Amino acid sequence: MPCPAPLSRPVVLSIAGADPSSGAGLQADLLTGAAMGVHVCTALTAWTVQDSRGVLRVQTLDASDTRAQVETLLADFSVAAVKIGLIGSLPMAEMLRDVLLVRSDLPLVIDPIWRAGGGQELADAALRDFLREELLPLARIATPNLPEALQLTGADTADRAARDWPGDWLLISDGHGAAAQLDNRLYLRGKLAACYPQPRLPGSYHGTGCTLSTGIAAGLACGQSVPDAVAVSLAFTHAAVAKAYRAGHGQFFPDRWAARP
Repeated sequence: MPCPAPLSRPVVLSIAGADPSSGAGLQADLLTGAAMGVHVCTALTAWTVQDSRGVLRVQTLDASDTRAQVETLLADFSVAAVKIGLIGSLPMAEMLRDVLLVRSDLPLVIDPIWRAGGGQELADAALRDFLREELLPLARIATPNLPEALQLTGADTADRAARDWPGDWLLISDGHGAAAQLDNRLYLRGKLAACYPQPRLPGSYHGTGCTLSTGIAAGLACGQSVPDAVAVSLAFTHAAVAKAYRAGHGQFFPDRWAARP
């Protein structure tokens, strides 16, 4: 269920990169939040040159500039949940750890992005190591797809990746597989907590991971439990993909507004 529409709305702070195509990144988070009934504030970590076909360039901001954005927004808004997407650099990750250690009261959703939908690498080994050792343990839930989870842990199956995961709740999504059915799996401290099978839809889509993670953050901001927020966001993301449209010459864009609860 979407949040009610009172005089104010729950606030989600999205800390991520900007996508000028509006298929992924902060722009996708804004569209997702609007459809899910929350207000999304945005703190920029990187600007990109990209379109529906792939990422051409990533320029990470100075971490002190992003920190100023985050602290200014936290001082003004009653933020109810935080989502982290593209980080971009090790200094940025170190800054986010320091800020979030102070605000450990906020439920944190991390979408561990290090590869774009077109295959471009967006993080080096040092950043991945820091993410695993320092940031992921702070998250209420992380939302890697299966290839990301396997690469981050060195495991060869979702269950083994979950056993080595450095945090509590873990959702491993199955959008990059080939089977007729998506095998989305939710774990709590390494143990399988729930499965969310969905029919796999044909085609290639831009921004599904951003949509899923921001939808979960929206649910947490509205007071939902982790399993409920995951179930609602998976259903929302699947509906948005089912109604996807083609805006450019590459991947299709999920229609978040048409999929709103």
